[in-house]
Amino acid sequence: MRKLCFIVPYFGEMPNYFQLFLNSCASNENYNWLIFTDSTKKYSYPKNVKKIYMKFSTLKELIQSKFDFPIKLTSPKKLCDYKPAFGYIFEDYIKGYDYWGHCDLDTIMGKLDDFIPQLLKKKYDKIFTLGHFILYKNNLENNRRFMKRYRGVYLFKKSFTTDNITVFDENYQNDTNVNSIFIDDNAKVYQGEFSFNVKVIPTRFIRIVYNNRLKKPITCQIPKEVLIVHTSEGLFELYIENNKLKGKEFMYIHLQQRLMRVHMSSQQGVYTFSIIPNGFYKLNAIPQDIFEFKKVRKRTLNIHRIRLTFKWKLLKLKNLIKTNIRRI
Repeated sequence: MRKLCFIVPYFGEMPNYFQLFLNSCASNENYNWLIFTDSTKKYSYPKNVKKIYMKFSTLKELIQSKFDFPIKLTSPKKLCDYKPAFGYIFEDYIKGYDYWGHCDLDTIMGKLDDFIPQLLKKKYDKIFTLGHFILYKNNLENNRRFMKRYRGVYLFKKSFTTDNITVFDENYQNDTNVNSIFIDDNAKVYQGEFSFNVKVIPTRFIRIVYNNRLKKPITCQIPKEVLIVHTSEGLFELYIENNKLKGKEFMYIHLQQRLMRVHMSSQQGVYTFSIIPNGFYKLNAIPQDIFEFKKVRKRTLNIHRIRLTFKWKLLKLKNLIKTNIRRI
C-alpha cells in the first residue's frame, strides 16, 4: 500500500460527531491524517490521526511565508480555497508520502482500501474533483501545479488575494478551479467519485453525483427508504427493492450543512452505527432482512429544511444590511 496522508486544518469548535469521524479513520490503518487545530477539547485520537496544535494566526503566517504577495485570509472558512496548495504549504509535514489529500470533517469514512488502491495503481496526478475529498501525487512538480497559468490567468493568485470564496479547490459549477489547471496541463486526473454525497436542502438522504461534463450536480434515483450503516468493514447504503433488502458500498458519506445528533456513546472503538438524516444510532449488527431494516430505520422529527431556509434568509438579510450601510 502506498503511503497516503490527509491534511486537515480546522479552527474553532469541532463538529459534535468528530469522535465518530476519528473512529471511522481508525478503521483505515493504511492511511494517516494530520489535523491542524486550535481546539483544546479532549478526543480519543487513533494512532493514525495526529493532532497538531496550531493557532489560526500561526497558520496564516505559514501560508504567507510561501507566497511573495499579500494573501487574504481573515476567516478559517476561506481555507477551502487554499486546499490545492496544502501539498506546497505543508511540504515539511508530508515528506515520505506517495500521495497527500484533504477531506472535510463533516464526513464519515468507509473502507478506503475498497476504492483507493485501484486508483493509486494507475498513477493519477490528481484523484477526484470535489473539495470534500481529493488526493494528489506528492512530488515537487505536482504540488506546485496549482500555480500554473490557466487561459493566461494565475487563478491561485486571484483567489488568494480576495476574502471572497472563489471555489478554487473544486470542480463545482465553474471551470476556474484547480481541476481545470491540471487538465489543461495534461496531468492525469480521475474525475469519478465513490461517495454518498448528500444533497443539502432535502430533509431525507438523497445522493447527488457531480457531472463534470455538464458542470452541475445530478440527483441520483434512490428509494425513499434508505438507511446508511457504518461498520469496521465499510459504509453501506441499505434499501428495499422488489421486496428484497439490498445494499451498496460507498467510500464515505458527506453530511454537508447537516445538524446531526449523536444518540449513542461516541467513544473510541465504536464502529457500528446507523446514520439517518439527523442523527447517529448505535447498531449491534447490520440488518439482514426487511423486518430488521424497518425496525432499525427510525423516523424522527427533522426540521433540517426549515432550519436551512431560515439560516439562508437570515444570511441574505445580513448581507443586504451590510451593502446598504456601505452605500450610506
